[in-house]
Amino acid sequence: MLAIPFVVRLTHGGEALPGTTVAGIDVAGMDAAALRARLRPLANPRRAVVVLAGEERLTVRPADAGYRLDLDATVQRALDAGRDGALGGLPATVAGLLSERDVALDADVDRVALRRTVETLARRVDEPSFPGALKISDDGLDVTAEPPRAGRLLDREQLRARLRRALLERSSGPLRVAVRATPVVSAEEVDAIATEAGDYLASPLTLLGAGAPFQVGRAELARALVLEPLDDGSEVRLGVDDEAVAAIVARFAHARDRPPRDARVSAGAGGVVVDGKEDLTWRPRAADVSIVPARAGRAVQQKRLATAIARAVRDGSHNARVPTRRVAPEVTTREARSADRLIGTFTTYYEPGQPRVTNIQTMARAVDGTVIAPGGQFSLNGIVGERTRAKGYLPAPFIADGRLVPSVGGGVSQFATTTYNAAYFAGLQLDTSQPHSLFIDRYPAGREATLNHPDIDLAWTNDTDAPVLVRAAAGDTSVTVSLYGDNGGRVVSAVTGARRPVPGGDFSIEVTRVVRRPGGDTERTPRTTTYDLLDE
Repeated sequence: MLAIPFVVRLTHGGEALPGTTVAGIDVAGMDAAALRARLRPLANPRRAVVVLAGEERLTVRPADAGYRLDLDATVQRALDAGRDGALGGLPATVAGLLSERDVALDADVDRVALRRTVETLARRVDEPSFPGALKISDDGLDVTAEPPRAGRLLDREQLRARLRRALLERSSGPLRVAVRATPVVSAEEVDAIATEAGDYLASPLTLLGAGAPFQVGRAELARALVLEPLDDGSEVRLGVDDEAVAAIVARFAHARDRPPRDARVSAGAGGVVVDGKEDLTWRPRAADVSIVPARAGRAVQQKRLATAIARAVRDGSHNARVPTRRVAPEVTTREARSADRLIGTFTTYYEPGQPRVTNIQTMARAVDGTVIAPGGQFSLNGIVGERTRAKGYLPAPFIADGRLVPSVGGGVSQFATTTYNAAYFAGLQLDTSQPHSLFIDRYPAGREATLNHPDIDLAWTNDTDAPVLVRAAAGDTSVTVSLYGDNGGRVVSAVTGARRPVPGGDFSIEVTRVVRRPGGDTERTPRTTTYDLLDE
């Protein structure tokens, strides 16, 4: 008798022993390859699982729901069955001769895929409850109620548990899953809100503050009133539509906002001529400056006003207080009063009657009167924008790739150079500037700037505690840019080095700006410029 299990094992080496089944399938005598072929259909079951949810009949493909079978592990289980246990597994081998031994599949269900599948099914079943709604005519005279409707919600946790078990047990269902009704208020409650809305529309809503009282009439209020659900629709109240209220608030703010007015500084456009092309020193001078005081602005706090309107409607009040905030001017009167000195000025010259002169004069008019607040930046391109015929600019020579070509607005680099030198001798922070590629003898060598929109700009920062007023005047033969403010007494010198020949080019030159501040601090900033020869 003891020899029987040894004979069975010997005759079934590398094969499933007699009596072995896998998920009810007889696999006795099959080797690994045969087992894989026989069990492979179980790895991707084609039979869908049927789910019954309320009146919905849904089907689920096992693979979509995350069902996974480890075929190799299952085959190994089948080959090992009857070969382990007490006494070297001999009793298990004998038992297989007398009855079937069923081997469980090595299968699992991916939780992420299962959750995703359940959510997809739920979207086909779920219906949100409808808490009811107000129907208000455009004139606000007719208010009726649309009745509420209960919704339904699939029991997701129950479906996940039952579907997982069905997949692992290879059951096709059908699985019955609970669908719960979602709570909803009664039709009488919605009717009561409609009556409340009609009563509210009988009087206008008055906004108090930021000027005279402002009334929001029936028709505009009618677009704002809504039935507002609370606690997932188990309660309702009279509320507002956020977009409609935002439109009311925006209209009010447009009428009642008041922008701040910066203090204005006025000073003469000329009177002092500085035009040196070599070494030069400049110190600020007292100037005759007049001031127009600043005025703070007012801004409606729109989000807070919208909240106040919503609260008034919910409380049945017809008054809402308007919250505002003070908007400070960028240039205060105190700052403007300190801008009482001519801190920098420069003049360059040209032949009268040329198109480029018209362009320079047009740009000067656009810049004249600009005030740069403390910490603010002057950007010539930013102030003037693109030079176009519509703005009055004419075609004139412009340097491009070492050649002179016509361009609308050509010649305005002279205005950029003049402005650059005014800021240079004012001792202000120079941010962006680019010298010409060719030397032009009407400009100081190494102390000039070109301009092109939008890629080549002239920019400087007002790094003083006072505003800087820019005055620009362009006559028939010259243009002058003057800067008024208070730079703290900075004295600026330009130290011009010798011109050095450049092989294949024209020359290079180094110009050092020396800024001396009261107290002895000195800042030296050299700049080397290399000029090309004109490409004929």
